[in-house]
Amino acid sequence: MDDKESSQEVPLPVRVIGIIFNLRKPTSEGDPDDLYEEYDSQSTVDALASEIESFGFKTTLFEQNEELFRKLTTNRPDFVFNIAEGTGVGRGRESQIPCLLESLGIPYSGSDPVSLGISLDKYLTNLVLKHEGVPVPFVALFRDEADLDKADHLFQRDGQIYIAKPRWEGSSKGVFKDSLCRNAEELRKNVLRIFERYKQPAVAEAFLPGVEITVGVIGNGSDARAIGMMKITERKPSNDGIFLYSLEHKRDWQEKILYEGPEAIDENVRKQAASVAIDAFRALELRDVARIDMRMDESGILRVIDINPLPGLSPYYSDLPILYSLSGGNYHDLVSKILEAAFKRYRLFHEGA
Repeated sequence: MDDKESSQEVPLPVRVIGIIFNLRKPTSEGDPDDLYEEYDSQSTVDALASEIESFGFKTTLFEQNEELFRKLTTNRPDFVFNIAEGTGVGRGRESQIPCLLESLGIPYSGSDPVSLGISLDKYLTNLVLKHEGVPVPFVALFRDEADLDKADHLFQRDGQIYIAKPRWEGSSKGVFKDSLCRNAEELRKNVLRIFERYKQPAVAEAFLPGVEITVGVIGNGSDARAIGMMKITERKPSNDGIFLYSLEHKRDWQEKILYEGPEAIDENVRKQAASVAIDAFRALELRDVARIDMRMDESGILRVIDINPLPGLSPYYSDLPILYSLSGGNYHDLVSKILEAAFKRYRLFHEGA
């Protein structure tokens, strides 16, 4: 919370909430087919607007494009619900909209530019969480082709497997079934693919063989709390028993993936998952809402593998609404809790309430 927010004495009324977003679009010839994987469909934007309006607010939709600045200044909302991933391929793209809103003095939901910038960068996220005592897997960084020599050293232990991932992407962009690397040759091939396809560095993350769990967190600072979780497994396990929650899985999740709520997770594991998620949320100083992904290592320790401070909010297929539903909630309440957390942080109130 910045000084302006913390020193605000008089609660401010909110009548109109703007929603800022990026719409998914067809890719151009030569572009990766997952280039816009993080962007939202019109159905997601409409569903979110409908829920916000059900609380009595008016909504205004703002797509991030060349007209956004003009529209925000001529049709200024009282508050913005931000779900925009940003444009371009740089690691600071998720910070674009929060920076713009802060420059205009418009309050908004979600994390600030610094936290978003760090969280999108898998290598920096790993460093910060490790420094703060949050369990993470081993990660090696490949900045350019000169780093390819590292690959041989990573496979000195028999049986070690690594996942090659783009350094700053979300929604499993660049993570395919063949991103699992069992030897140096496979790792080099995948790293080079990331250099070419995504125009950015790559990380090699130690594969964790245990259960995958994702946890939803809402709140701020000491008020942050886990609101639900789910276990993610394959409907039809592969012959080698190795499961990677890849882009292919996410695109065909109804056929390939089994989502199970908290009742399918051992009580001690549930407690560990909630604790790790909240620790990660606080370590990165996230705000209002996030989804924290983790997997269990050979010794039973859950380690954070991804941070999602702009979690998908489609009521039809996004992980956060699904896990919240499996944990006993509903989409209406989820949107309400996000707004409540942001309004409390800014000392805002709904004038019609």
